[in-house]
Amino acid sequence: MRVTAYPRDPNPYQELLYAELRARGATVGYLGEATRSHTLNLALLPIQLLLERARGTRVLHLHWVYRFVLPGRARLPWLRRLAEAWFVVLLGTARLCGVRVVWTAHNVLPHERVFADDVRARRALLRRASGVIVHGGETTRRLAELVPRLPPVAEIPHGPYPGVYGPVPPRERARALLGIPPAGRVLLFFGAVQDYKGVEDLLDTVAELPAGLLDRTGARVVVAGRCSDSGLARRLHRAAARCAGRVELRLGHVPDGQVAAYFGAADAVVLPFRSVTTSGSARLALTMGRPLVVPRLAALADLPDEACFRYSPGGLGAALERALAARSEELAARGAAGHAGVMSWGWDDAARATQLFLGELAGAEPRALQPAGSVGA
Repeated sequence: MRVTAYPRDPNPYQELLYAELRARGATVGYLGEATRSHTLNLALLPIQLLLERARGTRVLHLHWVYRFVLPGRARLPWLRRLAEAWFVVLLGTARLCGVRVVWTAHNVLPHERVFADDVRARRALLRRASGVIVHGGETTRRLAELVPRLPPVAEIPHGPYPGVYGPVPPRERARALLGIPPAGRVLLFFGAVQDYKGVEDLLDTVAELPAGLLDRTGARVVVAGRCSDSGLARRLHRAAARCAGRVELRLGHVPDGQVAAYFGAADAVVLPFRSVTTSGSARLALTMGRPLVVPRLAALADLPDEACFRYSPGGLGAALERALAARSEELAARGAAGHAGVMSWGWDDAARATQLFLGELAGAEPRALQPAGSVGA
């Protein structure tokens, strides 16, 4: 089986999956890398797909749509409409040349706006896709709210991140490497800092925690990850200033060589999402053996309960207090339980399920295009 994927993302997820697929005999490549120009690569996508079909490709595995963003869209809003139309052209090209489109729904809608109408574009994708891969059943429910009838759906859980960033160093060494004080509890937020992830909520909550608890535990919150939203970054710095030195913001790219050290330095990982479809950050934390503080969201229900300090709306402060007050033995036990749980489903399992699903779809008739009309109709 020959598969072409789009787009290639820095997240290790894709190559962890595709390495196993290749080991099982599949050929997997990527679209959109013909030149160094993002805009030219977008323009060439249909031609590249036709060439891939001539080489035997039967499946276009779509992951995200952020690469359809065109430069200048803020000044020229019609560029979002053009990007949406071009997206539908690519889907139509796949249909015409007999390539099945399979979408892995990492998120129900883009976290940041891409097209003129992201809901309309999602509906266009669901109406033209031959199949959808989700990481949990909650995603299927939310996708079903967009269209009257979904294409075939396969639930294939997200895998762990074993060995991707090297071994987790001991706490003392990790903190020394990162310049974090050796004593006291460290709560870590790790990952791209975006509005929906609730980091503002975290800092506002830390500012209201009992001073006695913070002093007794030597609590420190470290936020590590790139923040591309300058407005959000400014708000976070203002919120951190209200936390009496308890919060350290490291809003930049974290080199791969430092990832394991951040988890080694942490006693627990806090992911205060306002909403989420799938969280690779949660699985990374569990792979690293760290317990989680997470909201009671349906999309996170599959995380091992014994590894989590869960909270309902308005309960983040109480959950942070539980994590800070927990004995070291309890935190270690929760981390070990989370690691065991997340490692029970490996990338070989995910690849086997993916290969079966793609193989079934590649042998089926491609879905018919919807009647011609407005973009994304």
